[in-house]
Amino acid sequence: MNTPGDSSVLSHRRKPLFSAIKGSCFVAASLTVLGAQCAAAQDSETQEPQSATVLEEVVVTSYRRSLEAARDLKRAMAQQSESIVAEDIGKMPDLNLAESLQRVPGVAITREGGEGRNITVRGLGPGFTRTTLNGMEVPASTGGLDSSGATNRGRDFDFNIFGSELFNRITINKSGVGHIEEGGLASTVELFTRKPFDQPGRSINFSLQGSYNYDSGETDPRGTFVYSDTFADETLGVLVALTRSDRTVHQEGFGTVLWTSPYANGNRSWVGTDADVVINGTPNAAGNHPDADIDPNQQLDYMWHARLPRMDSFNREQERTGYNIALQWQPTDTMELGLDIVGSSLEADVTSYNYYGQFRNLQETITPQEITLDSSGRRIIAGTFDGVKPRSESRKQTHDTEFLQTVVNGSFDLTDAITLTTMYGRATSEHHEEQYRLNLTTIDGHPFTYSFASDSNIAEMSYGFDILDPSLYEWGNYIALDKVDRTNETFRLDLSVEDDASTLRAGLVWNSREVESFKGVPVGLVTPAGVDASNTRAFAGAIDSYGDIIDPPGGFPTNWLVADFSTAIGQFNAGNFAIDPGNPETYRIEEETLGGYVELEIETSLLGRPFVANAGLRVVTTDLSSIGATSDGAGGFIALQSDKSYTDYLPSVNFSWELMDDFLLRLSMGRNLSRPGLGSLVTTASVLPIAGEINIGNPDLNPVRANSIDFGAEWYFAEQSLLSLVFFHKDIDSFITGSAEQNQVLPDNIRAVVAARAEYDPASPGYDPSVVAVDSSDWQIASYVNGDGAELDGFEIGYQHALDQFIDGFGVIANYTHVESEAVFGNGVVGSLEGLSENSYNAGVFYEQDNFGGRLVINDRDDYVTAQVGGTGNASEGTTGPTRMDMSAFYNLTQNITLTLDVINLTNEEERLYSTGPQGDFNLVREFTATGRELIFGLRANF
Repeated sequence: MNTPGDSSVLSHRRKPLFSAIKGSCFVAASLTVLGAQCAAAQDSETQEPQSATVLEEVVVTSYRRSLEAARDLKRAMAQQSESIVAEDIGKMPDLNLAESLQRVPGVAITREGGEGRNITVRGLGPGFTRTTLNGMEVPASTGGLDSSGATNRGRDFDFNIFGSELFNRITINKSGVGHIEEGGLASTVELFTRKPFDQPGRSINFSLQGSYNYDSGETDPRGTFVYSDTFADETLGVLVALTRSDRTVHQEGFGTVLWTSPYANGNRSWVGTDADVVINGTPNAAGNHPDADIDPNQQLDYMWHARLPRMDSFNREQERTGYNIALQWQPTDTMELGLDIVGSSLEADVTSYNYYGQFRNLQETITPQEITLDSSGRRIIAGTFDGVKPRSESRKQTHDTEFLQTVVNGSFDLTDAITLTTMYGRATSEHHEEQYRLNLTTIDGHPFTYSFASDSNIAEMSYGFDILDPSLYEWGNYIALDKVDRTNETFRLDLSVEDDASTLRAGLVWNSREVESFKGVPVGLVTPAGVDASNTRAFAGAIDSYGDIIDPPGGFPTNWLVADFSTAIGQFNAGNFAIDPGNPETYRIEEETLGGYVELEIETSLLGRPFVANAGLRVVTTDLSSIGATSDGAGGFIALQSDKSYTDYLPSVNFSWELMDDFLLRLSMGRNLSRPGLGSLVTTASVLPIAGEINIGNPDLNPVRANSIDFGAEWYFAEQSLLSLVFFHKDIDSFITGSAEQNQVLPDNIRAVVAARAEYDPASPGYDPSVVAVDSSDWQIASYVNGDGAELDGFEIGYQHALDQFIDGFGVIANYTHVESEAVFGNGVVGSLEGLSENSYNAGVFYEQDNFGGRLVINDRDDYVTAQVGGTGNASEGTTGPTRMDMSAFYNLTQNITLTLDVINLTNEEERLYSTGPQGDFNLVREFTATGRELIFGLRANF
């Protein structure tokens, strides 16, 4: 693969590290004044709370002990938080990092290919959670499947980049404290890798596993090795961890790629009139489009139908490798230095095969012959059509994500009461993805039938010709490159002053975040001899494995022609790319923040009972630069750049009162923000003059800011037990939403960009007098805006208990979350937040003895909306909430060797996406796929 260097349009001199700290003396002076009113507590992002440090001395050697350690961490924290603690060095309670997080109250995950990728916390999506690793915010971008995901260019953190074996603790902070950086309006997730001083002495741990997927029929290896040792009277420590896992997934199913109607799809019409069609049912066109001027003889033009009914086969082979190197040195009792290096590589080859009847933009060439309507008279659930041109789409995607983080830190006890800590970290994420889409489309139209009469998720389909005859097809292709490179840097300095009853802390932190996104186009493509309308045999094979998983209805096609990538890519001379500087997905964003905080935590008593008060204030300035370009319509581009700065003051208070022994009341209040998604901040624009349409980013967007309040109670009623209840409320000032405005006059800055295009230059070969005039008021402008605010309310219940009084070694753990919200979106629709499940729960039972044990867990979430402004005329789009069951078991052969067995997706739960039709009251299948259950068996050894 050949890619030229960065385009000059994106070149921009970055500020030197410490030049960004100009004016820090002013910030420090301001904080000194504020310190008379507010002050600092201990910084979980740089130094653990004292109580938490003591807790880490517990050697966690079982699942029960991990629950107990997590419970005690929760009790010790000033803020609302949850923790997950490893059972033993190098082993988390779950095999996937995202899967671990879903056990926490208020956390739900989204999956891709059967594996967790992103998290939603208390109804707020992935973009509202900030993720740190060893004290600094980290970037991570991976690619996705065609069925449910795409390349991550936003702030969302892709948890599938890491194997869970590298981590020994995760903390999810749901309320703010001064020392935790802003950005996580929903939560801040802190990931911690193991350190050698956590468990002094020498230890060697390894695991070997095999993972068998029932649907792919493949067994893939997994392995972990961890070495830790301390030397020189335990003043010097080193830890090395390596992990590797392969995974083969065969995801199979059926899709429609949304539903639509001819009217909603560009005001089109079927061939002929309703009188020419056998109609079973009574059309109710006004039910779908009440504002349309409906011709009573053309009501079928307003009926909702499957857009691309298709067979889907997605195949993914991935290799994930990770490592962690940790060094610690404590030359004196008052100084400790550390170095952490964490790396991960995720490589994936995805091949997707789809075969579908094409309706989308082709209704004007298709003749309905007989259709059957649903009971509402608004949807075609079965139909026979003529003139349909089926297509076989073969797609090959090669993903490669490389992550590397280096953190150096130091802690210095200046006196018995004063401690200085410092940290510098740098993290990079480089994602490279090549996509080869090769299409076989029939030359002529053919008869086609589909029916959802017996199954709303999988249609019966039949084609009126031999779909395996390659002479009936012609070739087409789409080949592209996606690159996303991210670099984060963090420098922070923290000072704490402690006495017997209080801790005062203050600190400064500087962050630099840089994202470079590139879209590449193929160069040097050739048309091989023999690839024409009459001969595609040299490049077409046949899929023959479809139908083994989803059990399609009788007569359903289970094999069809697909591309032979090994032949076709070479024959087309594909694999060479050039960066397209005028593409909307080619841009550069630089963001720097400089912030400071003061925080005071006091331990006292209230009415004779222990009382902890924590108050803090963060002040942070953000500087943003967005650089990109747009096409000039003649093969060149027009450079664009925008800069923005803003300052925020973010107070927080947290109270904890032990009203009775082992019974705590908590109250947390604060203000926080989440910065806009990076994709919405771009300056790039996509202009379609012939249609008068512009899609453009908005680098002038403000963050999403909110005031939050949490009130809860925690009852630690027995050993290893907890019952908790917390109510939460967020008042969100303004949500970022999509906006599409009709009949608009172009703003001055956009007018200049459009006027410079070749279509408006009479001397240019690209001149087109039929385009919409620059000064016209008929433009449609789609962008992002700070819309109306929103409110979010809910509660969480958590329960864990060891039931040894009934059955020795038996216990339960469960939680339930209820969330409600209301927001106004770009189409004026009032609805719930995207990604929000109103109800979700996790429940599990565990049984553990000295030599054997196991646990069974179930997690469930309601359906949730993924797009409140749906595509192709749908009011919205969503995902059916899954119910998943997993189990885990172990048996100790000896004191040092353990056999393990895990079953993921025990009930073989399917994944389903849907759309809601023009009025938002349908639930129509978009994708319905299955990835199968996974059986993981292995051996773990500790020495």
